[in-house]
Amino acid sequence: MESKYAHLIENTNVSINFDNAVTSSQTMPSSQPVVEEVPISYIIQTATIPFDEKASRLELLVRIIWLFLTWLVSFVYSLVFGILILIYTIIASILNVINFFIILITRKRWKTAFNWQAKLIKNSATYYTRLYNYTMRRAPYFGLMTDKRPELGMESEPSKTPGGSPA
Repeated sequence: MESKYAHLIENTNVSINFDNAVTSSQTMPSSQPVVEEVPISYIIQTATIPFDEKASRLELLVRIIWLFLTWLVSFVYSLVFGILILIYTIIASILNVINFFIILITRKRWKTAFNWQAKLIKNSATYYTRLYNYTMRRAPYFGLMTDKRPELGMESEPSKTPGGSPA
């Protein structure tokens, strides 16, 4: 039996449509409807890791240094991403206060604030996804499941292809 919410799990984007935000008694200038796609969920990716009974002792020792370097890269990226999201959030908060009064006075939403909120959601999801992928793609190596050493660098953008292999 399929859940009535199965389509929500499969879809990774949602469209926010404000076509009907104005009642029929009000007039709205004819223009394109304001629609913005924002990510609301992540695609779960899986990897196939074959079992290999043979393990390297040298790689076991290298893993300790590699764990520290990976942690350092992850920390620097999370610090940079955190600062960027903080700046976006501060600007979005200021725009929301202004937008509150614009809606209160004019009964219309401010497009600039709307666009900035969408940008904040997109960037937050992108940055968090990149950090999550960076960590999870290295988990099999640090979990002693494989001797294949992952790279230190982060992907330029979150992977959009399902499946694959660890870093």
